[in-house]
Amino acid sequence: MIIKTILNFSGLYAALQFCVIITGHVFNFEIPAGAQIGLMLGAAYGAMMTSVSALGRAPSRSENWVLSVSVNLCAVIISLIFLATTLYFTGGRYALQEFMMVFSNIPVAVFFIGVGGAFLLQVAFCLLVFGKAARRHLLKAQAEQAKTGA
Repeated sequence: MIIKTILNFSGLYAALQFCVIITGHVFNFEIPAGAQIGLMLGAAYGAMMTSVSALGRAPSRSENWVLSVSVNLCAVIISLIFLATTLYFTGGRYALQEFMMVFSNIPVAVFFIGVGGAFLLQVAFCLLVFGKAARRHLLKAQAEQAKTGA
């Protein structure tokens, strides 16, 4: 269940990221940074619905934690890949180096506290998605199945 859900999430998140980046460049508007958590939660919810529907059960507590942390790590990796690719294709070869220079002025402790806090907040949201929302989706699916079967 865990591997399948992570792969589903990765595909959904990459597709959503791609669509948002292309849309932003085609229509020339800025996407706020907070939209990324919405994309991540949407992909997590889609992956959860697919897994719960296919397996007929919600993740256990330990699976919930593993999924939440793994999904967030995948989101960070996918986001970094898209960031590097976007900077390279839109700003040229040295755009990524210029972007990294911005972070050289930020104290390391402040950077790690900010990134760690955001990561913990996203894990908390994913715990809700893979916990409460998964159980609720399972109950709805079972109720629909009982309706059609009766």
